[in-house]
Order: sequence, then structure tokens, then C-alpha cells
Amino acid sequence: MITERQLTERAQQLEVEYATEIADIRAVQRRNFMRILDAFHAVGLSTSDLRPMSGYGIGDSLRDKTERVFALLYGAQAALVRPQIISGTHALAIALFGVLRPGDLLCSVTGAPYDTMDEIIGIRPSDGSLEEFGVSYVQCDITTSPAEQWEEQLERCFLAQLPKLVLIQRSRGYKRIQALREGEIARMISAVKHVSPKSLVLVDNCYGDLLEDREPTMDGADLLASSFMKNIGAGIAPTGGYVVGTARAVALAATRYSSPGVGAEIGPNLGFAETFLRSLLFAPMVIEQVLTGSLLASALLQENGFVVDPGPHELRGDIVLRIECGSRERFAAFARAVQECSVLDADAVPEPSPMQGYETEVLMAGGTFVQGSTIELSFDGPLREPYVGYLQGGLNAWQVVQATARGIVYSMNVRK
Repeated sequence: MITERQLTERAQQLEVEYATEIADIRAVQRRNFMRILDAFHAVGLSTSDLRPMSGYGIGDSLRDKTERVFALLYGAQAALVRPQIISGTHALAIALFGVLRPGDLLCSVTGAPYDTMDEIIGIRPSDGSLEEFGVSYVQCDITTSPAEQWEEQLERCFLAQLPKLVLIQRSRGYKRIQALREGEIARMISAVKHVSPKSLVLVDNCYGDLLEDREPTMDGADLLASSFMKNIGAGIAPTGGYVVGTARAVALAATRYSSPGVGAEIGPNLGFAETFLRSLLFAPMVIEQVLTGSLLASALLQENGFVVDPGPHELRGDIVLRIECGSRERFAAFARAVQECSVLDADAVPEPSPMQGYETEVLMAGGTFVQGSTIELSFDGPLREPYVGYLQGGLNAWQVVQATARGIVYSMNVRK
């Protein structure tokens, strides 16, 4: 029986074998850091700007400069970057309710969205959903077809009514096998705009920030949303989220962030804007560690008979590694291994439980400094066949390797 130590030693060999892929990851993150630094310099941040603001936040210069940094970094006209945005789901809800009106149509072109979006849209009945406000919803999944067929598929999907807003989910979520690369998203946006020029495009960028040299807003997306619990939080920001995009679309989103007539003019930084800026500076370094750890984990798992996506040679569209565990028992064993390798609560035993926004019980592992952080090491998934777990984050690549090695050993013991 293979041991955890043997697997860790094998990972050290894999680091050499995959030196080219790891160097490519480092090169992208080096360029991303320089883009961030350029944005800081363009805005002209100084130590005198680093002041917290309370109350209404009217005239909050640090908040405003932080938002200009984000707009420049994402190639957008405007940004809403606030500690009062609680999660990625919240950021998406702000964008959706800001843009859509009764009688409008929302269309997801990447299939079923995250489970947490079901009640926002009204796929599962919920008080205050878009469906309750008279917004219709359809979905199609053009990702299953070649790009040259996308426009034809969209024409069929939009046959009854052209959508006011088109949703593109970058990450795989619990329902799709593969994440989208930026080139695919760019072609998708182009296809949507060709078939329905007046439709706005919202990209759910959760788990996808700063993985490549370009972001969807540079390629025609009207809105982009995510949270600081993920990539750009770097394990530093304790809360917060963003919406970036065109000036008009962000202004509409801001009316749902606060209220009509006020929009982005209120909302104090409460001292968090400095933390957001610091986390942004650290993000490329942390993402490099996450992607390196994920690559080594993928190679280890594949060598030991696990079905994973992406494979070690494949380019990544998000920070998530999809692992087919095959049984409830092996799923639980892998989760226990990840928990034991966490920084906090390493002695806790993950147990399945109902979770707000999810249809089935979910098993989650991860002792993180920021509750719910997925840029820190975590593992989760719904308890349904084929018992797929999702490994993401890891502030140090070798923490990911250790958790994976232990997960393999624990899973193999279950198989006996």
C-alpha cells in the first residue's frame, strides 16, 4: 500500500517533470502583478489616501480610488467594490436585479447555473426571486457544441424572445465538467452580440479572476462579478465583492446595492478598501501557489486511478479541481484528509448537512481563516452520484499536495 510520504516525494519529482507548465503559470502571474501595479500607479494612490470612512461614506476618496484601480485592471469603465457585498452570489444578485425589469428575459447560455442561483432566478420557488418579479428565464448549453455552431444554437434559444441579459458562468460549478477559458468566453460574447446586439452579457467570474492575461470585460462583457472570498481576496480580505463593467450597467447594479437615486455614492469603506488593495497585490502570488498545487494534485490523483478535470497538462479556466470519488465513503474519506491538513480546525470531522441555496446535502472541508474562503484550501461537493468532490485553493502549493496525498491514502483504505 502506498504511503503519504511516498506520494509527497512523488510530487517533488512531478514538480520537475512539469517544470514547463509551472513556469507558464508563474509567467502569467508575473504579468498580472505588473498590470495591478500599473493600475495603482495610474490612479496615484498615496499613504494619505489610506483612511477609513464611516457613516454614509459620501466623498469616500479611498473607496473611489480603489474602484478606479479595479476598473483599470479589468479593462472596464466602472467598478463597484464594497465590503457590504457579502459573497459572489450576492454580487451576481445585485447585477441581475439592477439590470432586469418585469417582462424581461434572462438566458443562461452555459447550462444550469450554480445551485445558489436557483432561488435568485426562481428555478426553485423563493420569496423575492426574479421570477416573482416577472422576469422570465431560459437556459441552453452551447458549451457542448463546437464554437462554429454557437450562433445557430443561440438563435434557437432566443427564438421566442431576445434576452435582456445573458448569463455566462465561467467556473464549472457542481453541474458542468469543464471551466471556460477566456478565449472561449470572448467567442461566446461575440456570438451573443451578433445574434442579439442589444442583449447585455453578465459573466460570473467566481474562481476565474487573474488566471489569464485578459478578463471578460476586455472582450465585450457588460458586467463581471465575483467576491473576495475567492481569487482576488488572496486569503487576506475578510469579506467583500465586486461588480465591474460598463458605466451604465454598473450604475444600474449600484441601485440594487444601495437604493435608486443614491447608487454608488454611499457605502463607506470602513477600513476595508486598504485590505482590498493589499489582497489584490498578493493575489497573483497566491494564485500561482494554488495553480501549482492543483497541477501537482491532478497528476498525483491521475497516477493513482482517479478521474480528474483538468488533467495536469490541461490549461485551467478556474482554480477548481474536479475529482470523481466514486462512492459516498471515499468522498467522505477525502474530505476528512483535507480537513486534517487545514490550518484551523484540523481535528474536526466534516459531516454532510443541508445548506442554504443547495438542493441536496453538501459535504464541506476546510479550516480557513475567512469563513467560506475558497482561495484557502477547501474541498466540497453535493452528496449525489457520482460523488464528485471539488478541491480548490491553498495558500501554499505543498499544503494542497499534502492534503491530496492523504486523501489518496484514505480513499484507498476505504476501497479495501
